[in-house]
Amino acid sequence: MDYEQNTNWPAWLLGSLALVLLAGGIYFWNGNKALTRETDRAERRADSLLSVRLQLETDMRQLNNQLATAQKANTELVNRATMANRQLIQTDARLRDLRRGNASRVLTIRDLNRNLTDLTTRRDSMGNQMNAMRDKIGWLADSNTVYQQRNGQLGGAVAQLNQTLLTMVPRATLTGDGFRVEAVKSNQKETAKAKKVDALTISFNIPAELGLTGQQEVFLSLTDEGRNAVLPPLRTETVNLSTLNEQVPVHAQQTVAFESGQQRIAFRLAPGTTLKPGLYRAAVYTKNQYLGAVEFRFRDSFWFF
Repeated sequence: MDYEQNTNWPAWLLGSLALVLLAGGIYFWNGNKALTRETDRAERRADSLLSVRLQLETDMRQLNNQLATAQKANTELVNRATMANRQLIQTDARLRDLRRGNASRVLTIRDLNRNLTDLTTRRDSMGNQMNAMRDKIGWLADSNTVYQQRNGQLGGAVAQLNQTLLTMVPRATLTGDGFRVEAVKSNQKETAKAKKVDALTISFNIPAELGLTGQQEVFLSLTDEGRNAVLPPLRTETVNLSTLNEQVPVHAQQTVAFESGQQRIAFRLAPGTTLKPGLYRAAVYTKNQYLGAVEFRFRDSFWFF
């Protein structure tokens, strides 16, 4: 009996191990199956995310293209607006000039109409006197002749005024005149050689027609034919002109008390360095007006001459 029990024990142990292995195999098979399902689900999700990513990249490229197109269109619109602004400023300046000229013409025509009304009144009065005083026909005829002469003179004056109005120019187009440039050597003798110039005097007239009044700063800008500063400037000044604002290098300045009538202004420059041969341009400005310019040329020297 004990022998049979000892003999069944390994069989029972093997059976138990077989059951354990079978249970473990079933458990691991179920786990592997669940892991496979999770892997498939993750792969499908990854494929879906990849598709979404590709779609988003496509949409992003389209949006970038649309943004570039919009930026280009915006730049064009800004350029067009800038050009339209410049044209509007120029048109406003011309309109102001025309209004000034038209106001002067209106005043002149008003004076002429007043004179014509006065003449008409006098003529009517003379007609009434002629009807009332037959005995003074001769005197009235002589007076009529006188008035006819005056009427002819007024007609000539009107024609002359009309001719003057046709030749008048806006004040904004007037500039200084009588420019004179004097270059001297160290011995105060005049020279036209660039390297001999020790001092430079630039003078000009300010016509009364410019209408400048009060104390104003006057700037001198010395440039070459390419509008580049030929000497180191004291500073750069913004000049507010009627059509645009211009940045000019300032090489000399002075405060001028403008009065009625013509004035002459002079600037004296000491270059402090050797000038180069070529064409020079001296332009004169106030803070808000261009006063004119003059061009002059310095020639080259040979050896020490």
